[in-house]
This record gives sequence, structure tokens and C-alpha cells, in this order.
Amino acid sequence: MNSHRPLKALGQHFLYDGGIIRRIINNANLSSGDRVLEIGPGRGNLTKSLADSGASIKAIEIDERLIEGPLQKFSDTSNVSIIHGDAASTCGTDYYKEEQNYALISNLPYNVGTKILRNFLSGQHPPDYSLVMLQKEVARNIVPIEGKGTILSCFLGAFISGNFLFTVKPKSFRPPPKVDSAVIKLDRLKKPLVPAEESGLYFDFVTAVFRSPRKQVHNSLSLGLKVDSPTVRNWLDEVMIDPVRRPGTLGLMELQHLFDLIKTTGTLSEPRTGD
Repeated sequence: MNSHRPLKALGQHFLYDGGIIRRIINNANLSSGDRVLEIGPGRGNLTKSLADSGASIKAIEIDERLIEGPLQKFSDTSNVSIIHGDAASTCGTDYYKEEQNYALISNLPYNVGTKILRNFLSGQHPPDYSLVMLQKEVARNIVPIEGKGTILSCFLGAFISGNFLFTVKPKSFRPPPKVDSAVIKLDRLKKPLVPAEESGLYFDFVTAVFRSPRKQVHNSLSLGLKVDSPTVRNWLDEVMIDPVRRPGTLGLMELQHLFDLIKTTGTLSEPRTGD
């Protein structure tokens, strides 16, 4: 297993730019003994800088070629553990005890980045904060411009507050992706708007709200839940949401109140599994 060519199927774009790595480390503000979960360490360039901070690193890598190749350089590094596994099907409790705080700091694989964030940020034992790199378009879907909410921003916003930090050009990676990337920071809410056990149901609700994002919200939600428009209008009136607004203009508290109301009607089905 000597080939370390990036695999498109795994969304691999290895970060090589030392300047970008330093900016990530500066924004992390790590101290010795902090716990860091890194998903997709790749060739270990970011991993090394994380380890140099004195933090305790758990790096989850799905590609066994990388574990047996370039990541072997950490075999004698006491504060780095390289773990072979698919992080896209896990959450915080798979790596840390409930009393162990940790941060998620990663150049996330492009093909499963949003799934990983969904699982970790809305699941059991989320990180205190996440400092992650994604495609810029995806990052903007999570941390949008005000008034331009998306499924991702409205769903994850029930669990985190986000900041868009900076854009990263394709030349910072090997191989370079076809699009710009971006680094965002997502801080865990001390009191999430939705409990973790209802996160799947809430995701389905938000997806229904955004069924047709260019339509008025009463039409979009009617289509998404397959409920007649007059009923949806009554729900919206009850929580004081103008039914002619667009889904992307709704605030997080408005969505929470609408979700809580619709739950009482029995309209929402059990959440999907295996996404």
C-alpha cells in the first residue's frame, strides 16, 4: 500500500499552505492538554501544528494507505493518536466521555463534511467549538449572510452560533479543488434550541420548511409536509409568522416555536435514519 494519491471518492484535498495552517492554529488558541478531534488528517500537515500546541489529538482517518504511509510519522508522538475509521457514522460519544470537553478542528472531507457536522453538532456530546474548513459555498450555507437562511444554517443554528473567518484559495491544496474553500468557527450553544434526541425530527421539519425556498413559506411548508395550505396558514398565524414571507427570512426562534407547535399536531413523522 505505497500509493498515496488523493482519492476523489473520499473528497481528499490535502492542505499544504503553511500560512493557512498558522491562521487555523491562531484561531484555535489551543493550550497544552486541550483535547482536539481531527477528522481526515490526510498527510498530517495540520495534525503536526495541532500537536505542536501541546494539545492531545485524536485524528480519525478512513484511508488506510495514509495511516500506513505519511501518518506513520506520528507513531512516536505521545499526544497524537491516529485512529482508523469512518467518522461520518459517529459522534462525540464515540471518542470522548461526557465529562471530557473537546474541540473539532479539521479540514473536512468535501464529500461528507456536512454529514459529519450534522452528526457531531446535533448529536450526543458535541464539541465545545468546531473550527473547520469546507467548500466556501457550503460554509456560507452554514454561516449565511443575514436574511438568507438555508436548511443547514437553520438546522445547525439550533445547536451552534457560527462565524465565517476567511476564504482559502485552491492553490493551498494538493490537488487543488475547483472551488474556493473557507474556514468557519462554530461555537456550541450552552442551551440548544432543540434537544439532541429530537434533532432528526427537527432536520426533517427544517427540510420541509425549505421544500421550495423561493415560494412563500405557507406554500413551501404545505408542500414539504403534504398538508393543506389553510392548515399551515393557521399554524403560522398562531406563532405570528407572516405566511407570505420566504423561508430564508425566518429566525431561529421563529422556527423553534413553529416546530414546537407542529409537534403537538402529530403531523411530523419519525425522523429518517441512515442519512
